[in-house]
Amino acid sequence: MALVVLIATQIAVLSAFHPIVEHTVSDEAMTVVIAKLDYAHLQVKVSISAWESDALLVFSNGTQKQIPASSSYKFSVVMPSSGFSPGSSSFQADGISLSDKNPIDIAFFSNRTLTQVPYSNLNWVNEYSRVSVYCFTVQGQAGISVEGLGAGF
Repeated sequence: MALVVLIATQIAVLSAFHPIVEHTVSDEAMTVVIAKLDYAHLQVKVSISAWESDALLVFSNGTQKQIPASSSYKFSVVMPSSGFSPGSSSFQADGISLSDKNPIDIAFFSNRTLTQVPYSNLNWVNEYSRVSVYCFTVQGQAGISVEGLGAGF
């Protein structure tokens, strides 16, 4: 009986983890939106590799980072849990789909800047209070990789 309880507990805990492995290419401008429900914890590593010309990374607060041609820039994003355990919640809009079974999501918006993506206006998303977002744009030709793990506890 103890073995059954132990295995059931391990399955429950492991099913709470949600891996993220997403890769895309920016030809001109690519906005990346990382979203989660408030009770989920999310940690990702982002890698941007500029190709034959410089790329520009623009964060939602206006900070910019020039990435020289043929080089890479890496950073981490940590979005801690900011709410209570899941109820019955879901959120769906332009490229983002969140639910209790999928409390984290990433969307890529090709040829759109931060001002052209509704999620860049954090006040709009905060009306729902159960959703947190992190946005950035890469301008220029570059490869973008987002890898990490989210946990909905």
